[in-house]
Amino acid sequence: MSGTQDHPGREIDLSRSPLIRTIPFDKNAVDPIAECLGVAATVAPFRLPSSTVWQLTVSGEHNLDRPNRPVVLITLWPGIHRVDVIAGPATTVFTDVQTVDLVPGVEIQFRRGNRDLLIVAAVGKVIVRA
Repeated sequence: MSGTQDHPGREIDLSRSPLIRTIPFDKNAVDPIAECLGVAATVAPFRLPSSTVWQLTVSGEHNLDRPNRPVVLITLWPGIHRVDVIAGPATTVFTDVQTVDLVPGVEIQFRRGNRDLLIVAAVGKVIVRA
């Protein structure tokens, strides 16, 4: 059985939750990303000559397994399709970001065109699949 089901005149994808919203990664994605993670987006103290850079801090306080987990700092560079994530001693620089999947209250998935992705969970976990 496939992940789709035929209906008269249309096809419905059953493999994806209707709660997940996919948006392009551009300056208009900043507020929905922050809202989805339940944090504020602020303008970074630095910028590119042609575009604004944004920062978000995810505290991880809602992580029941490790409530004292260190914060995650996300830097959004929509003008150059880049996302930087600092989590503890690790830094991830993810380039060529094309779209963002918003999973409200759970996570953000930053996607490249080739299906690589960077996930930042609302509880402060960071996952890279490349």
